[in-house]
Amino acid sequence: MSHKIIPIAQLNKKQIMELSALHCKVMHSLLTDLGLPIVEKYYQIARTDSAVIGLCVVSETGSPLGWALGSPKPDQLNSRLREAPLWFASQMLRVLFTRPRLIWQLFVSARSASMPMTEGAVELTYIGVDASARKQGLGRELLNVFIQAARAAKYKSVLLSVEAENEEAIALYTKAGFRTLNSYTEGSFKRHRMELTL
Repeated sequence: MSHKIIPIAQLNKKQIMELSALHCKVMHSLLTDLGLPIVEKYYQIARTDSAVIGLCVVSETGSPLGWALGSPKPDQLNSRLREAPLWFASQMLRVLFTRPRLIWQLFVSARSASMPMTEGAVELTYIGVDASARKQGLGRELLNVFIQAARAAKYKSVLLSVEAENEEAIALYTKAGFRTLNSYTEGSFKRHRMELTL
């Protein structure tokens, strides 16, 4: 399969929409649960944030096959979703009426202490590959390119959180040199916090 890895900043509007749909298809996260409009807004914001390390694997036709995205301040990236208050309020009303239990999950997640970021660290927040492109080394390639970009940007470490039952991802991170710092619960998710020193 022919592909290339490009910065998320270079994706056009159609590709951002396709990447957002891919995120919703393969990523089990609170962001996904909030729905496609919020995921799409998140990637539009990330695309223009110079602090974000965002990479996308695209096919020969330009369709996203996988991605990796991280930031030294992931909470600030999430908070930018609220910069358009009327739009954000309408999205939260949609969630309230279609998935009311999710509002409680949001409340619990907001109240739980966010994972501390060490100085000089970047967090790998999301990494995923389309099911049709798995078992071809794309996840490992994306992870390696993300780590190289973090080194080039002079970060001292890469942090990430991974669901405790995601054995395949944990094996990938461990093989790349990540070590588990601790385990924690966030809402209904049980996760491991992992770190790679650069």
